[in-house]
Amino acid sequence: MTKFLDAEMDFKPEKITYMGNPLESTSIAEFSIVEIPDEEILIMHEWESYLMKAHADFVCEIGGDILEFGFGMGLSADFIQEHNPKSHIIIEIHPQIIAKAKEWAADKPSVTIVEGNWVDVLPTLKQGTIKTEPKKFDGLFFDVISTPYLSTEFIKFPDLILPHLKKKTRVSHFNPVFYEEQNICGFTNHPKYNVTYDRIPIEVKNIPKEYSLSKSPEGVYYMPKVFLK
Repeated sequence: MTKFLDAEMDFKPEKITYMGNPLESTSIAEFSIVEIPDEEILIMHEWESYLMKAHADFVCEIGGDILEFGFGMGLSADFIQEHNPKSHIIIEIHPQIIAKAKEWAADKPSVTIVEGNWVDVLPTLKQGTIKTEPKKFDGLFFDVISTPYLSTEFIKFPDLILPHLKKKTRVSHFNPVFYEEQNICGFTNHPKYNVTYDRIPIEVKNIPKEYSLSKSPEGVYYMPKVFLK
């Protein structure tokens, strides 16, 4: 069974995939007496481009400093750069994707690539010299791969980012489900946040079957727009 961080990425023009264990770090994988075979796992696909643009437009509404979780194919990063942010920090964990991200960032002075798991990296983002404090951002976009290994901390995301938010910070995340009342990242009913959703039409027939959105009965993507209360 191949684990995500050890997996060889397959970079194609239209997508990134790898052969790995779909149940990585779950109790099923740890205690199964049957060898769980690797399968092709989709990280990102070009069909997401117009959704990434919508996310980027929202989190960059007031410009300033932008924090992005996950680089993938660089789709959202490209759209964020179109807004000429003051600074653009991208946290990425997989070594091969880190290499791609650094290559992409070579001619972009506003971009900083930070290596590691976002849960560990986030508390290290500081501002100030003599007296440091958590670096605050004007926009945050969260789109890391949803393997069990990396998704177990999703529900902590709203609390972990609180020290890094300004009063009007725009926060969003990729939403893999096709209904509005969901709690993928823990914002719904959170006492510190208000959440609304933009309804973006999607062509279900064009969505790879690996995405739950390919089964959307309405053909709608619900884009989360999150603000502090």
